Amino acid sequence: MTSICKICMKRANEWNRETLLEHVRAAHGDEPASVEQVYPELQEEVFAEPESEAGTGPKSSSNASDRNGPAGGHLREGNGLGDGEIGTRGSTAVPSDDLMDSSYGKKWYLIGVGGAGNNILDAILLRRDTLAENNERRARIWNGGLAGYGPLNTNISELEQTYYAQEEKEYSRHDLLSNCIIGQGKHDYAGAGYRWDIGEQLVEADFADGGDPFRERWDLKPQAIQDSQAVMFVHSVTKGTGCGSTPVLAEKLREEVVEEDFVVPKPLFSSIVIPSEGTEYSEFGGRAKVNGVVGLARASRSVDAIIPFDNNRLENVQADIRPRINRLEEYNPPQYREINRPLVAFLEAFTMSSVPQFLDRDATMSIMGDVFDPADSFRPVQDKYQRDPDSEFTPAVILAPVLGRSRASSFDESKLEILVRNALFQNKLAEFDPTTAWGGTFLVYGPEDKMAAVSEYVSDGTLSSIIADEEFLDAGTVSGIESVDIHVKQLVTPYLDDVFLWGTLWNPEMPSLDEMYEHARTLKQEGNTQQAENVRETWEHVEALFSCLGRENMG
Repeated sequence: MTSICKICMKRANEWNRETLLEHVRAAHGDEPASVEQVYPELQEEVFAEPESEAGTGPKSSSNASDRNGPAGGHLREGNGLGDGEIGTRGSTAVPSDDLMDSSYGKKWYLIGVGGAGNNILDAILLRRDTLAENNERRARIWNGGLAGYGPLNTNISELEQTYYAQEEKEYSRHDLLSNCIIGQGKHDYAGAGYRWDIGEQLVEADFADGGDPFRERWDLKPQAIQDSQAVMFVHSVTKGTGCGSTPVLAEKLREEVVEEDFVVPKPLFSSIVIPSEGTEYSEFGGRAKVNGVVGLARASRSVDAIIPFDNNRLENVQADIRPRINRLEEYNPPQYREINRPLVAFLEAFTMSSVPQFLDRDATMSIMGDVFDPADSFRPVQDKYQRDPDSEFTPAVILAPVLGRSRASSFDESKLEILVRNALFQNKLAEFDPTTAWGGTFLVYGPEDKMAAVSEYVSDGTLSSIIADEEFLDAGTVSGIESVDIHVKQLVTPYLDDVFLWGTLWNPEMPSLDEMYEHARTLKQEGNTQQAENVRETWEHVEALFSCLGRENMG
């Protein structure tokens, strides 16, 4: 007998049924899409009508509703985050809105740094265009969510290959040198060559002698940056530009562009692709490990929150959080096409959470839904750090990303448990241990008819209790006096058919980061090279960040 159900990941002794078929029929009979995807060989038997009921009206009608979607609409296969093909609801016309033309109050100013960051920015723009070309109302997520965007790089060839350069702006090489290059006139524009220190020096050269590339030449608009709710850098920490240039860019942006007299400063985020544990690149690539440690540590001093994405996890997540992005193969290298899809899905959900032009406000208010701002993802944990009067800075909060999806047609406590399991284990976008997190922020969202039921479990604390269970965050296990806080918010999002659970877990232990840390520490202690000396110079930042990971370091 099969020992585990691949839909809910429950073992046979938890089924309360004798066979896998009986379990799937009882527990997942209202999830035809999940059964079809995971157990196509069982689909016919799972949904077969008992002979005594075959042809009866109510049973037949129920099955038709389950398989075809609400009101008998045909349910077509899709492949991504609430894609329109999956029983799209409502009108597809995109209404005009004066707010769409203004950057004020929009969620992100998005800056893609280095080759990886440029590719991610391209993927987001292509996703935006895919939704718009299909006349989907969800195009408003990005139209209403982006206050502005732009790529920066030290490698002119990588910039020339981007969708941003070729189609968004139709830039020549000369245009790119003026608008997107880091270190103009200071190098041959061939990249930083895996050297984070060179990436750092090149961006510092742009600001030397009173230079201000934000206002003088880059495609980054200071007014739009000021108007946005937050700034999001997207980059990797394996090569020189994303690793070395981004922390300086964040510091300069805070000093030169963002209003300094605010009581609460504008949030700065870094979405960072980190080397994966156990891959050939991380196993033999000592340079990548060192860059990973240094890049994360230096970024942690410059931004408020870091969202780490692990390539292994991005490759292995389920197909149902890989959104459709037309023409991605034209602009993303083969090794990045599939891993960028779930990353875009996560950022799309994050963006949607406070885009008023998209929200179904009346429905949201009717179930006490609320919108949360970018800072709500990290500010609740900032005062849980140990107080150290001698410390120069408090490192950024690590936000481990998850995104779960349920196709269930109805919801009870067991279905919510499956959704939480899907998010925290099957569809986590970085490798981490949820039982070591300081807590987390979660957003459950979906169509109004399904959220009406889910809302009851949010309001009475059931969903929070499930997340807090010892199998998931194990919130009851705390050594100090601080508590493991779990913030759950809810949102009605029209034009979706499924319910999603988006979340960020605060400062958990992450195996890939531990491996990088140990390698860098050995180099610091035993190395006699310039690379080792560079690590020593930044070690204070490294220790500040890594000493905060894991629940035992809370408070």
